Amino acid sequence: MTSHSILVLGATGPTGRHIVTQALDQGHTVTALARRLERLDARHPRLTTVAADVAADAEAVARTLPGHDVVISALGRGQALRSQGLMARAIPGIVTAMERLAVRRLVFLSAYGVGGTAPHAPWVSRLMIRLMLADIFADKATAEEVVQHSVLDWTILAPVMLTNGPATGRYRLGDQLEIRGLARIARADVASAALTCIDDSSSIHKRCIVAS
Repeated sequence: MTSHSILVLGATGPTGRHIVTQALDQGHTVTALARRLERLDARHPRLTTVAADVAADAEAVARTLPGHDVVISALGRGQALRSQGLMARAIPGIVTAMERLAVRRLVFLSAYGVGGTAPHAPWVSRLMIRLMLADIFADKATAEEVVQHSVLDWTILAPVMLTNGPATGRYRLGDQLEIRGLARIARADVASAALTCIDDSSSIHKRCIVAS
């Protein structure tokens, strides 16, 4: 396994914390960037923490990025139903900084039902998105477009509905998966998928669905 220096954005969120701990367990060097670092319990010699709001401070990523070769974005609004334009405000600055500093590898966590996956989502998922998550998903779609139009070696991860269950190690990852009903997957498995994608060249410039 190749060891990387990974900048994790949204590192104190429910999925970001799994990414940080699993990356450290795999031998990577990690910088955790988040607004509220007190939410991060991990302590490790290979872990650096940086407090910053990437949506409000366009240069936060550029200041932190030197010395890293991978960025994983786990930015999100948690359980909130309104986006407050988080992705639309944050992602352009992140992409610009990566392009300027020639850090090409980006793994970006989005959601199943956003963008190109929307037409293939089961009707019950589409109904939930329309009734409850329309604003959140529209914000993610805006961010996906920015990522896709960049010169980066990007992978967009589109997990189905997230749970806080334990890691199973049994998940499907691919650009074309059959999804039925209200499919769910543990955040810990999504974190594993994100780290797996780093060295998977076949995932570059693809939107990969993650499902159990």
